[in-house]
Amino acid sequence: MISRISCLLITILLMSVVPILVTADEKALSNDQQVAPPALPEKLQKLLKQATPLNPQETLFLDRPAKAIYLKATVALQEGLLEMLCCPEQTKEHESILATNCSATPIHTALLALGAQSGEPVSFDPVFKAPTGEVLAITILWKADDGAVREQDSREWIQTVTRRYFIAPLASLPAGLTLPEDSDLMYDKTNQELLHFGMMSTEDQKKLLTLSNDPAFQKAIQDLQKSSQPSPLDADWVFAGSIIDVDPTTGQKRYLADGGDLICVANFPSAMIDIAIKSSASDGQRGYEANPQAVPVPGTPVVIKIQCQKDVTTKQGN
Repeated sequence: MISRISCLLITILLMSVVPILVTADEKALSNDQQVAPPALPEKLQKLLKQATPLNPQETLFLDRPAKAIYLKATVALQEGLLEMLCCPEQTKEHESILATNCSATPIHTALLALGAQSGEPVSFDPVFKAPTGEVLAITILWKADDGAVREQDSREWIQTVTRRYFIAPLASLPAGLTLPEDSDLMYDKTNQELLHFGMMSTEDQKKLLTLSNDPAFQKAIQDLQKSSQPSPLDADWVFAGSIIDVDPTTGQKRYLADGGDLICVANFPSAMIDIAIKSSASDGQRGYEANPQAVPVPGTPVVIKIQCQKDVTTKQGN
C-alpha cells in the first residue's frame, strides 16, 4: 500500500511540467550560491551521462535500466561520531560522512520511481519500534589515491564507536600493581571493573600484559582488547519515508527530511532512510563513527548509488 507521504510526492511529480523537483532552498542555492562541485573521474562522469538528471544542479540521477539512482556528494567527515551517512549541504556536516547539494524530497520521489515502497519512521512511544520500509543497497563510488575507481558497500564506511570506555570485570588489581599514568587504563574499585578508553592495539595489549602475570588481570586485558575492536555497521538500510507536517509559522506543508535527516545512522522520526535497528542520537550513547581507514579525505567527490536490495539480489542470482 502506498503511504500518504508517497501519494503527496507522486502528486507533486505528476503536476510538474518537467521531471525536475525543486524546493525553495534549492532554488536559492541554484540562483545565488551555486558552487561548482569537485570534478568526478571520467569513469563516473560517463556513468552519470547514461542516467537522467532530476534536479537543476544535476546532482541526482535516475538510471532506469540499472534500477538505480545516483547522488553526487562530497566527503565532509573522515573521523568522528555519526548521526548521518549523508545529509543535504549546510545542515549536519559535523556529524555526517557525506554531504550533497540535493534535498530529500526529489530523492524520495526518485526512490518511488524505482518501485521502492516507503515504510514507517522509528517510533519511541510507548516503546521503541524500529523503522520499516523497502530494504535498500547503498554503494559508494569514488577515485582512490591510486587513481582507480573504487566501489564499496556504504556500511563499511561506518563502524562501531571506539571513542568510549570499554569495561571488563576484575575483582581487584594484582597486589602491588600501579597502572601506568600514561596508559588509557584505569581501575574502578567501587564497581570492581577494569576500564580502557578507546581501541586497544595489539602492541598496547602486549605492553599491558607484561604488567602482571595474574590470570584474572591477563584475562581482563585480553577481553578489553577484543571488545574494543570496531566492526562495520551490520544493519539494513530501510526507506522509512520521513514525515510531512505543517509548519506552525507559515502554515505550509514541509517534508521533515529536508532539514537534514537524509540517510541516517541514528534513528530519527524525520529520517528518509534509516537503519532497521535501535541506534541512539544522544551524545553519550551514539553507537557509530566514521571508519577513518575506509573514508577518503574531506572534499573527495563521490557518487552514492542507491538500489532496492531485491533488485541487486535478483541480478546477482541471474
